[in-house]
Amino acid sequence: MGSASVAAGYLYQFGTAIPGGGEFRVSRTFVNADAMGTTGFPAWLGLGLTYDREEYAFSAPSGLSVPAPWGTIHRIGFSPSIIHSISPDWRVLVSPSIGYAGEEGADPGDALVYGVVLSATKTIGPDLSLGLGAGAFRQIERWRVFPFLSVRWRINDRWRLSNPLRVGPAGPAGLELAYSLDENWEAAAGGAYRSYRFRLDEDGIVPGGIGENRGIPLFARLSRTWRHGWRADVYAGVLLGGKLGIENGRGDQVGSASIDPAPLAGLFVTRKF
Repeated sequence: MGSASVAAGYLYQFGTAIPGGGEFRVSRTFVNADAMGTTGFPAWLGLGLTYDREEYAFSAPSGLSVPAPWGTIHRIGFSPSIIHSISPDWRVLVSPSIGYAGEEGADPGDALVYGVVLSATKTIGPDLSLGLGAGAFRQIERWRVFPFLSVRWRINDRWRLSNPLRVGPAGPAGLELAYSLDENWEAAAGGAYRSYRFRLDEDGIVPGGIGENRGIPLFARLSRTWRHGWRADVYAGVLLGGKLGIENGRGDQVGSASIDPAPLAGLFVTRKF
């Protein structure tokens, strides 16, 4: 017995100013596939595959000390997982991952991202499970360790509090409060912290350097489900506390800038099997 899903989406970050000069915008395309199956023991095995393509457009001059510091970024991830029930109420998750995060033209060997997620979750009742976990990832010349809270709380027939995002190199899973409008429609709002590091083009303006983009996306979501496992999610929101950074190939900072709040909008389509 098992389950699987595939999803594709598009997220647009509207143009926002960079203090010190210029502005930038981002177009993101996402594709992912997940599968989960039992092993015949009190454990489940899973596999996740992701591909993200980000296209950055900078206007000149840039407040990052260099004009148009990067262009198109590719991120690929592979993450097997095992969930083991150590008792009727407790489950342990172990999920290593490895991937690539780099601009077109980056050296693949210098653009590896890898790490592991560990968590323990307790089922408190039919409508509530809580857990604690931690992720540790090597993000392009830098280790990052963060804790996270795992939540699945069906408050009542309408309201639900849960984690909207996958825990991984970009950060913890965030929190989302959802309201069921009827059997097909759902509205929600939430947020998370995201941080991306990526290797730059070997022949770019900062050869073999490192780019970074981080911030706190806050969002509202409207979702529609259909029979046969189809679902569509429309998102609108804003990125707060955003910051861009660029380092040279030795890890020395070349420039950094805090960015103004940036509006976001997106559409995701998922098919579950």
